[in-house]
Amino acid sequence: MAGLRGAFTALLFVARVSDAQRVESTLDVGAAALRYADTLSTGAATFTPHFLADWGSAVVDASGTYSQFTSGGGSIQGTLSASRFFPAGRRFFAELGAFAGGSSHSDGTRTGEIIANGRIHIPGDNMEIFLGLGGGRTWDAVAWRNVLLGEAGASIDMGPSSVLLTISPTIVNDSIKYADTQASLSRKGKLVDLGLVLGFRSGDQLTTLSANVKAWGSASAVRWITPRIGLALAGGNYPVDPTQGFPGGRFVSLSLRLAQGRRPGPVSNEPINPGVVATVPAVSLAPVVAEFTAQRGSGDAVTVRVKAPGASAVEINGDFTNWTPVQLVPAGDGSWRSAFPLKRGKYQMNLRINGGAWIVPPGLLSIVDEFGGTVGLLVIE
Repeated sequence: MAGLRGAFTALLFVARVSDAQRVESTLDVGAAALRYADTLSTGAATFTPHFLADWGSAVVDASGTYSQFTSGGGSIQGTLSASRFFPAGRRFFAELGAFAGGSSHSDGTRTGEIIANGRIHIPGDNMEIFLGLGGGRTWDAVAWRNVLLGEAGASIDMGPSSVLLTISPTIVNDSIKYADTQASLSRKGKLVDLGLVLGFRSGDQLTTLSANVKAWGSASAVRWITPRIGLALAGGNYPVDPTQGFPGGRFVSLSLRLAQGRRPGPVSNEPINPGVVATVPAVSLAPVVAEFTAQRGSGDAVTVRVKAPGASAVEINGDFTNWTPVQLVPAGDGSWRSAFPLKRGKYQMNLRINGGAWIVPPGLLSIVDEFGGTVGLLVIE
């Protein structure tokens, strides 16, 4: 009976994934040089799959890493997270989420954690502010510990670049108290994606673990050979994880990345939607977007309207177009519009004028996606 229940659950999940608005996956296969706790140096062959499914009002994200060390032995680490989004007001969005993760090592060590959290998102012009609170339990291979987490942050969109700032105070078993401040920067080009992470920790330090740095940083770059194949290079250091007792360390990695689904970040040579004639001038300077609206008509028809006086071409793309650019139709008075069949839910989208950079439509919540890019959150009620 347990086997039948498991098979039924798996089939149900596959059916739900087939209904998702967006499904993406990547697989990194490569090698890494590691130094744990400033005492143990080793190399490793790594295998890292990642999967994401987005249903509009819910997101599921899963990833894992298998490492085979040159010094002998190996480890498996994995995480699974899910979030559900709700309109909480005219200018607010609420998020309820859960996170589970753990690791297993060849020496018999096991760790794990399960966390529930909630957030409030407050949008602004090309940015958003969010506040959150969570709690749960962690296992550090010795004992279960209670964890209480706070979170405050902001994301900022600067065209092809984006910035994410967070402050995360944490209490472990009412005895360890610290706060991590971190800045993540990303920039997406036609062929190269760049990332930078800088962090600082204040509060209690774990003197029992080496490499207990108060500041850390890492950098990454992906060179896309094709829209589905890239080379990923990363390096830096990372701090102790007091919740699970992981020591800090340093790393350098090189891997081959295989991607299925949307390529991270739109590029200028994306195919035009069949049946839509797009005449895009060579210049990339775009007039100002004065207004953006999405209005429901009869049935599931939603009319998207962009007012951009002086524009000669207006395009949008999003998860509801499979991230294929669609040109809007001129409607006079500097306005452009088209209708799309959209059910009630949450969608990601961007727009561009005269073939320029993709931007978040004015009035939409600006969010950072899982690739570090910035997209607009369109809620259809």
